Amino acid sequence: MPAEKVRLRIGNLAKAVLVSGQAYQDPKDALNEFVSNAADEYAEAERRGERIRVILRRKGRYPLIAVDDLGRGMSPERLREVARNLFESSKVGDSRTLGEKAIGILAFQQLGARCDVISRAEGSAETWVLRLERGKATAILEREKRRLREVPGTIIYLSDLDPDVLRVLTQRKVVDYLRTRRGPALASGDYEIEVVEGRSSEPVLPEKPEGIRLAIPPRNTLWGRIEFALYVTPPDGRRRRVSVVARAGTSVVDDLAEIDEFAGPPWDSDQVSGQVVFGALQQTAGRRAILRDRQAFPLFVDAVKAIEPAVAQAVERIAKEVDAQTADRLSDVIRRIFDRVLKELADLDNPMRAPGSSEPGQGGLLEPEYRGTEESSPEGPHNPVSDLGDLLLTPRDPVSPDADLNRARPDRPGSSHLPTLAPDPSPGEARSRFDPDQGVVYFSDTHSDYLMVKESESMLLDYLATLVAKEYVVYNNPRASSDELGEELVRMLVRVRRHIPRRL
Repeated sequence: MPAEKVRLRIGNLAKAVLVSGQAYQDPKDALNEFVSNAADEYAEAERRGERIRVILRRKGRYPLIAVDDLGRGMSPERLREVARNLFESSKVGDSRTLGEKAIGILAFQQLGARCDVISRAEGSAETWVLRLERGKATAILEREKRRLREVPGTIIYLSDLDPDVLRVLTQRKVVDYLRTRRGPALASGDYEIEVVEGRSSEPVLPEKPEGIRLAIPPRNTLWGRIEFALYVTPPDGRRRRVSVVARAGTSVVDDLAEIDEFAGPPWDSDQVSGQVVFGALQQTAGRRAILRDRQAFPLFVDAVKAIEPAVAQAVERIAKEVDAQTADRLSDVIRRIFDRVLKELADLDNPMRAPGSSEPGQGGLLEPEYRGTEESSPEGPHNPVSDLGDLLLTPRDPVSPDADLNRARPDRPGSSHLPTLAPDPSPGEARSRFDPDQGVVYFSDTHSDYLMVKESESMLLDYLATLVAKEYVVYNNPRASSDELGEELVRMLVRVRRHIPRRL
């Protein structure tokens, strides 16, 4: 049978006008269209767990990309329909599938100059190919002689690829992209995806949710059910985002914060992940934005806005819990640091402790445990601390049996010579304050300086140690001038920073 020319035809001019100015923003979006066609084929055939294989051959004289499925395949008549009915899809209204405009086949033009659709229909032994070329108004339909399929299904070959496409569509980038865009469908077992490049084959696995699942009930609307699967985690420097999932388990938007209505806390805090699922939402032709219709989109905005306060409260609560745990841990480190510093100062003419004083505020508080010389110290000569473990794991230094460590704080059982650190329950404008009755240095966790350093433990340790040094100097020098306080604070900080661990 000779090759047949099939003229491309637009079935719906109104839809053509609607989408003619929209293009795919990324080559991976264009490749995703062919993955969508394979996924839709499995959905229409009611087959779950079938494989979609993406093949990348970026090297050699004839690089190509292929997308293979094991679906029902297409007969010559069906292949003619694909070419003759652009913008008029039979999938419209089918919630199981993503396709709705029948233009996915044209996405090849963003990747390369040629597209071969090779298919074998169920119940047939013949393999057919539909060949399309960039910018041509006709396609070629004929029997395939070289690349015969042994089983029913369809494979799309994209060739004459643009150089930029070869740089962008690496195996790692394609796997990460498909994991993000198709994670919900992969997690539910709708189908499997495998990305092959050379001898390397990697399955696309859905990301496992992290953190605490928020108990947010679904919301029923006239346009269907809106479901929330949101997780909140402590801040750890990693980027987290909430995806918006439409029909067929495909992410319409990868990051909810990209939508103007949600471009702020808590959605951009990097503490919230998961997805919002609403099958009534529609994508733009470029597959990178939600179609802002007058029906489903306002319902979606209202539903997410309604849960926003609860999500924000969960983010704030977890952040405070983590901050408190970090402060407790660093408090132990700081107590060790000052334990060593005060031993050094006990060997010097220390004007921060008024001679013979025993009252708080006159040198009686924060008295060192060991009062020998540095050479006679059980620890030996001073060695700078290099690691956090040096401070956390070192046994307690021996205490002189004659030392009266609780002299200034007789009511604190089990207390030591150093105050503890804690967030200020009633923060003011000051960075910190000392409560001598409780023996606690309170720091303001709302102060701009604290917020500036809190994401880095090493900087936070230095900051909190500086606050303790400040409170020590001020409390023990109530009659000193500002110059004297400044000099003593510098003297203290020089010694403190010698003992701050270099690694955390």
